[in-house]
Amino acid sequence: MSNYIGWDIGGAHIKVANVNNIGKVLYAEQYATPIWKGFSILEDQLNYIEKQLPKERISHGLTMTAELVDIFNSRKDGVVKVIDLCKKILGKNTFFYSTNYGLGKINNIEKNYTNIASANWHASASYVATLIESGLFIDIGSTTTDIIPFANNKSCPDGLNDFSRLCSNELVYTGVIRTPLMSLTTRVKFNGNEQGIVSENFANTADIYRILGYLNDSDDLMDAADGKGKSVIDSKCRLARMIGLDLCDVNDDRSCTDLAKYFHEVQIEMIINAVKKVLLKLPEKNKYIICAGVGQFLVKIIAEKLDIPCINFSDLVDCSIENKYKSNICASAVSIAQLNRISQIK
Repeated sequence: MSNYIGWDIGGAHIKVANVNNIGKVLYAEQYATPIWKGFSILEDQLNYIEKQLPKERISHGLTMTAELVDIFNSRKDGVVKVIDLCKKILGKNTFFYSTNYGLGKINNIEKNYTNIASANWHASASYVATLIESGLFIDIGSTTTDIIPFANNKSCPDGLNDFSRLCSNELVYTGVIRTPLMSLTTRVKFNGNEQGIVSENFANTADIYRILGYLNDSDDLMDAADGKGKSVIDSKCRLARMIGLDLCDVNDDRSCTDLAKYFHEVQIEMIINAVKKVLLKLPEKNKYIICAGVGQFLVKIIAEKLDIPCINFSDLVDCSIENKYKSNICASAVSIAQLNRISQIK
């Protein structure tokens, strides 16, 4: 086998990576896949991506979070339907990740669905733990933040599903693209005054990070909150609506930037509070933060504030300079591809 493919099937994106026999990342990419608009979108995107991949000596490893999308009747329904579709398109040489068995063939999907559902974070942390003794793996994505402790070369989370991870602070439902700004706070400071905000999905976190210059054009693959453009001016228009204004009502350009910074600081504080609680589970020595995701810039800011050394996930794997950024964004897919390779070489 010379092509080990890793898939992370999300509700908003598909992440895909290809590694070779020695673990070098040959390819990593994410694709917009808004499954909530219809299951056929997933089928079409899987078919499209599969056509771009090598056809010979290929093995697929797969994890998912797509089962959470509300077009499915339940998480169980989502897991079964996603797996059936992937088997149909990718073929028999396809393995699935579960928190109890790792990567392999899973015979009774319906019985084991709880261990398959939303397990991408577990795959990433488990792979990282084979490379570094202890630390926190933090992946800030478009929608969520995973904060996973690992020690003695093993992941050691308190939670194993979304509910328990939300309880243990290992999952924070906030990201740097799709998160509505109204979910971050009910009040802001604007032009020196504290005031309420509009509880409407007028703007999301992609807008504030576009205004602040943190996002690349390729980072945000989703529609804007109003379905309009993605220029800095477009984002400022949406941000102004969050405080009941049009952009022309804002006194100066700095006021909008300062408002974006305020939301940014609120989000950082939210994540730092969770990180501090998870850090208590780790030994004092040899702490590192491994950063990943489209919000990797936010992880680095948090690590600096906490005075903890930060390492890019992509610096732990063999990949070209051209593939480093996307390997960091697609850390879950790269991890699945590596675990797929390791499991078959043993």
